Amino acid sequence: MRPSRPALRPLIVPTEHGGWGFLFEPLVLGLAVAPSWGGALIAVAAIFAFLSRQPLKLAMQDALRGRSYARTWWCRLFAVSMLAAAAIAIGAAVIVSGWKLAIPFAAVAPLALVTVVFDAHNRSRTLLPEICGIVAMTSTAAAIPIAGGRSVLMAFAVMALLLARGIPAILYVRTLIKRAHGQTASALPAMVAHAVGAVAAYAIGSFVAAAAVIALLARAAYGLASPAPPARTLGWREIAWGTASVIAFAVAMRM
Repeated sequence: MRPSRPALRPLIVPTEHGGWGFLFEPLVLGLAVAPSWGGALIAVAAIFAFLSRQPLKLAMQDALRGRSYARTWWCRLFAVSMLAAAAIAIGAAVIVSGWKLAIPFAAVAPLALVTVVFDAHNRSRTLLPEICGIVAMTSTAAAIPIAGGRSVLMAFAVMALLLARGIPAILYVRTLIKRAHGQTASALPAMVAHAVGAVAAYAIGSFVAAAAVIALLARAAYGLASPAPPARTLGWREIAWGTASVIAFAVAMRM
């Protein structure tokens, strides 16, 4: 018998709102660099896979507890439905654009598994799963260009540009959040990561790409020298910076 229905929105919408930016940045960049029907199907699959994370996490946590709540049946239903929709979309993309688009997904599969395991144990906000999660999500920025006929090497260069922006951003945001909660957090890891990202962006893309990451470095230097803003303000700022970075990266890869 189907249990009574709980509030559904918290079972579907991820609590980590910053994840939306890390979802759409690679999709927009990949489609800007090499638009195709296969790429559009990959974007659809990525959205469904992203929406599966919250119900899957809750369902796994309930299973590990050996308990069944009003939400449990619905979480299982949503997780299976979203993952099935993602699999169908990826299958359609392979039919349209060929099997090579699966190469980036195969490369990051172990990292995605790490994220799933940490989700199940309610430890998704620690550094390791956050890094693994962004690498896994950024793989769509490589898969979409491959679907659009670009080389595997060029596709991974697109992915690497986003990692040059994303990984430093994670360290930067984590530092500010810790400070906002009264904890001591060094600015050094975030600043070093931004500097390395700028060098990598120049080597991979062009001066335009490097300039975008240098701008992010300046933003980090200013932000880490200032009082930490509220989480919501920080989130919106990072979305704006991410949007600007994607535009710059798209220009760099099409030059």
